[in-house]
Amino acid sequence: MFVKASGTSLGQMDESHGWAELELDAARDLVNERQLLKLPSATREAQVLSRLQAMVHCPLGARPSVESNLHALLDRVVIHTHPVHLNTVLCARDSKDAYRKLCRGLDQEPLYLPYVDPGFVLAVRLADELRGYVDKHGRLPAVVLLENHGVFVSHRDVGPCLKLSAGVTRLGTRRAGTARVNPLTVDWTPSSGRRASKGRTRSSSSSGGSGEAKIAEVRGALLRGGVSPTLVQLDASDLARRFATNRDAVKLARRGAFTPDQIVYCRTYPLVLSGANPDAWQKAVARYRERYQIDPRVILRPGVGVYYAVSNLVEMQVVAEVYRSAMITILSNQGGAGPRFLTRRKAAFIEGWEVEAFRAQLLSGSAKRLVGRVALVTGAASGLGLGIARGLIDAGAVVIAGDIDSDLLAKTSQEFSRGTYLPCLANVTDEDSVAAAFRAAESLGGGLDILVNAAGIAPSFPLVDFPIGAWQRTLDLNLTGYFLCAREAARLLLRQNAGGSIINVTSKSGLEASKSNSAYNATKAGEIHLMRGWALELGPHGVRVNCIAPGNVFKGSKIWNETYIRSAAKKKGIRPEEVIPYYTSLSPLGQEIEPDDVASGVLYLVSDEGRKVSGQTLVVDGGQVMVR
Repeated sequence: MFVKASGTSLGQMDESHGWAELELDAARDLVNERQLLKLPSATREAQVLSRLQAMVHCPLGARPSVESNLHALLDRVVIHTHPVHLNTVLCARDSKDAYRKLCRGLDQEPLYLPYVDPGFVLAVRLADELRGYVDKHGRLPAVVLLENHGVFVSHRDVGPCLKLSAGVTRLGTRRAGTARVNPLTVDWTPSSGRRASKGRTRSSSSSGGSGEAKIAEVRGALLRGGVSPTLVQLDASDLARRFATNRDAVKLARRGAFTPDQIVYCRTYPLVLSGANPDAWQKAVARYRERYQIDPRVILRPGVGVYYAVSNLVEMQVVAEVYRSAMITILSNQGGAGPRFLTRRKAAFIEGWEVEAFRAQLLSGSAKRLVGRVALVTGAASGLGLGIARGLIDAGAVVIAGDIDSDLLAKTSQEFSRGTYLPCLANVTDEDSVAAAFRAAESLGGGLDILVNAAGIAPSFPLVDFPIGAWQRTLDLNLTGYFLCAREAARLLLRQNAGGSIINVTSKSGLEASKSNSAYNATKAGEIHLMRGWALELGPHGVRVNCIAPGNVFKGSKIWNETYIRSAAKKKGIRPEEVIPYYTSLSPLGQEIEPDDVASGVLYLVSDEGRKVSGQTLVVDGGQVMVR
């Protein structure tokens, strides 16, 4: 028997990956061991999981679906899904009557199972029901409808099974209508400088009345209320807006969940934030966490919108899709008998079930020190900016990668996994372009935790030959660009009101001037003094501001291009090929500084390890410049 490995998404599977191969007869026989039903649920499910894993032939250590023994009881090909519109019927209080009308067009009567706890209890119940069904019909059912859960479709052959599964999925639209559950997707278009979204988020940079999105304020209330660092998005789909403005729908949503998937990915209960006062929201968040001992995933603002709070953008998509299914279930069942929620006991079983915790953990990923943080890095398509962005991503952050080179942004983004490096065309010398980049940070992540100013240039000319255009261009990028980004970051961080960190990437030349570098020396020294003033101003709001001063970083640098290296060689009276070894030899350590080294310094300054460091310049140059 081949079964999907637990926690594996369909998109990750192919003919050789994402499966567990296990002994079919052993999986079938397991349901006959009824003595397991006498054990406490946690003990029983742990033993069943251990037994299933012991049946695996390959790959060794694979974790088969916990429903493997259920699937083993059915026909040769089994498809288990949770169709949105069909589940609006299965989650209705009158589902037993509704499903019969719904399935009149099927060639064979489905088997309908009332809700029982998933896992071994469901397997035993299915085995008992199958015996009665076979006695009556002389064959196994092709369709098994699971109340408040989903559907099994099975057949001897693949083709007919796929066709039947598609047909059963379409049945739900007869009652539920054709409301779409669009996946939460992000389509970045660097060349346009703006993000195109499909059926999902929008942002408001205003902090005014109660009818506004106030995404950063919502995120800030979550963080101040004790929630672990999290991304926040507003669902701007028509479905979510219709739901949030429907008083009765919001009232019903507070009663709980319909399906195991909703509990696993969205929590049993949403957090409801009334009014428009972030301080009151903070208290509501704290009360939620005290009551349920868990962080909320879905936030409802009645009359305003639906928000999702999770640690990464891949998980964000899943949470949105699952909760949109729940919204459709509520809206579709407002008339008639109404929706049927899982009881508190049934929900508690899912909440405490290790199997579902395992699935959720796989989706969330491993714990890293910057998980749930949002960073905006300028000059992030190459050189130091790219190195810093990579370091932040490796530590778990989502990075809005700002750069003026759209082609390079698009190419660089291919190096990263989905939802981590988000390219954003940004001209740091243009106010509107900078503001758009920070709106993107709020739209995608809910706000901001980290700004790294890394975009810059370093034209090298002797003083007597320094062109005024090169001088002005350097000031525009290295000073005005830093100022504009820091100003927008500060505005967003103060609205969020949960602290944050700003880093200016300066240089050792800002501490110790270098020859024939008038503009670079001046701007890099200016960046340090700007940082000190910002640290004084923003410190009372919990925002830390620091500089990192790298030595000469050659790898991937746009500054150290062929022209600049020839200029440096002429200045030092050496050959171009001797430039890098020469500058490396100037530091006591005698080691070349690389982007990863600078990224490590940035990680210290923006993480909890550097939580008491502000107004400082960290020099990463191998000891060439000693700050006293």
